[in-house]
Amino acid sequence: MKVKTRLSLFCSLAFGIVFAVISVLIYGLYYRNVERTIYRDLEKTARISALFYLEEDELSTSEFDKIRAQFEEIVSESAYVIYNLKNEAAYGTQTFDVPLSVLEKIRQSNRHAFATSEYLCYGIFYVDNQGDFVVIAKENKELLTEQASRLLWILFPLFLVGVVVIILLSRWVAQIAYRPFSKTITEVNNISTNNLDIQIKSPQTNDELQDLIDTFNNLLAKISETVVIQKNFVRYVSHEFKTPLASMLGNLDVFSIKDRSPEEYHQLSEKLMRQIFQMEEILDTLIVVSDLRKDEKEIMQTRIDELIWTIINKLKDIYPSSKILVNIDISPEDESLMLVDVEHTQLLIALFNLIENAVKYSEKDNVEISLRKEVDSLCLTITDKGIGIPREQLLHISKPFYRADNTNTIQGSGIGLSLALRILDRNKVRYHIDSEEKKGTIVTIIF
Repeated sequence: MKVKTRLSLFCSLAFGIVFAVISVLIYGLYYRNVERTIYRDLEKTARISALFYLEEDELSTSEFDKIRAQFEEIVSESAYVIYNLKNEAAYGTQTFDVPLSVLEKIRQSNRHAFATSEYLCYGIFYVDNQGDFVVIAKENKELLTEQASRLLWILFPLFLVGVVVIILLSRWVAQIAYRPFSKTITEVNNISTNNLDIQIKSPQTNDELQDLIDTFNNLLAKISETVVIQKNFVRYVSHEFKTPLASMLGNLDVFSIKDRSPEEYHQLSEKLMRQIFQMEEILDTLIVVSDLRKDEKEIMQTRIDELIWTIINKLKDIYPSSKILVNIDISPEDESLMLVDVEHTQLLIALFNLIENAVKYSEKDNVEISLRKEVDSLCLTITDKGIGIPREQLLHISKPFYRADNTNTIQGSGIGLSLALRILDRNKVRYHIDSEEKKGTIVTIIF
């Protein structure tokens, strides 16, 4: 059963039960109210009857005439009887059997309402100079039954009509309530592996549906990011392997020009093995960063200043004319800040790409690297005076293969910066990039 049908059914059932309960309450209250009104009229009939028959000798003519008028208006067509102390009918239009226990109860409580199988009765105890009397007035139950039946015939069709209206309204309300779900289902069905970057439009209703859509969008964003990274894993590998492979090919090319001594062969083999091991570490790191495998390595502390000198030495081979200035403003007692808990190869790739970008886009201007203490943290700043990044495009620099509009004349793939930022995010390292076109870029990293 669909949620829409179930919601309609539950609403109809709930409102139908409520309507039925309200109808029963209305019927019961009306019945009691009519019954109470009849008893009140019977009490009035009994009192006027007592005054008419028992007070004539004590009232003036004008006063009795008023009683007579009320008697003829109210009591003349009513059934009543007046009993004396001997429980005999002294006055009345008709006699009817009343149990002695009821008569005694009326005398004790001064008034009493009771019912028989056919009548509603009301009795009062009336004390007079002629003696003590019990006056009882009665009314056939047909009046009460007739009015109750009339109300029942009104309520029953109203109940049926109300149930039909409730069912129709419930279906209409359920359709309106389910409409956002139908729209969301349609949008989800339109999503494929080729358009995972599409987000389902949030209804902004601050309800469970919005929570569900927001949660799904977050999941979709994570899946999209993973799929994109996995699809482009080969490009990441080729980008990171380009430098060590070029170095290896260069060494082999130079070495093959002429015959070499066994010692020179041994040195070359050791150098190539180191570079192969380095490539293996890079490959493992890229697999981990791409979420293709969990990082099961025990993280060893990495010394930042040593890592920076290693990167500078590598960049000197690629960009011989580059000028990198390093300023270390760390006192001896704070030297422990230089050790950070980030896996060595991952941090090497991240910082290498950031510093290489600064060198590549600085157009032979100096690149400044500074290390300083900030509060209780180590702050690394990479500053260049290159072409910069347009401010409106800074939000997109973490996307793989994204390049700013002003980089068309400089060779690049748009992989290095996104990979570096992903490594920093993965290791929960804070960073901030501030850039202005034609003025340069400042990358600040807080360990």
